[in-house]
Amino acid sequence: MRFYCESIDTESFLDPVESNHLCRVLRAKKGTPLELFDGRGTLAEGVVERIDKKRTAVRAQKITSIPPATTGRIILAVSFAKGQRFDWLVEKCTELGVDHIAAVQFERTVKLGKDTALERYRKRSIAAAKQSKRLFLPEISGPEKFPATLDSLLDKYSQSLLVYGDPEGITPSDLFSVKDGRDCTIVIGAEGGLSDDELALLVVNNASGVMINRNILRIETAAMAFCATVAASRL
Repeated sequence: MRFYCESIDTESFLDPVESNHLCRVLRAKKGTPLELFDGRGTLAEGVVERIDKKRTAVRAQKITSIPPATTGRIILAVSFAKGQRFDWLVEKCTELGVDHIAAVQFERTVKLGKDTALERYRKRSIAAAKQSKRLFLPEISGPEKFPATLDSLLDKYSQSLLVYGDPEGITPSDLFSVKDGRDCTIVIGAEGGLSDDELALLVVNNASGVMINRNILRIETAAMAFCATVAASRL
């Protein structure tokens, strides 16, 4: 069993949400073995020391840490989607190993995002990381308009390969076979498509249009397909 713990030490404490799940759902007892991860590369193997539905104590027996990646990262700049679709997108892209999910308001984005939704997306990413045994949580940012998002991402990932979905673009094998190892920033626009100004901005920044599928995909489908393709190229 793996649980999220923001601060890991020899003695660590689970927050009320994780403690309640451990106590009420899993009915753990003192001495129950479990793993803790902090979403920043640290993993602890330990046992339950004190049961409390609001603050369970865990005694770590082994703690290991790995440094975050500095190359080969996957960055997703993606339009908001209606309803629960963006929640699903965050969950699946976390499982795939996406390093940064930037929520974007494109000119044709139908639903505008709210700052208050970021905490919900973070919780979905934690649940997905626990299930997939991922040690690092993705950075989740936004919502911002596309020009501001692009400037921020290009500044932070200065050597990144910039790509966007294009039904008439080059195939992934044409691109990734010679670019393996670089960070890759993926732009997924609104379902109405990228505007002329947004396309021009991508062209100015040397972006490559890539055909993931000949069909027109919904936002969350395009995001998952694109990220899965890039992640597979890293294997």
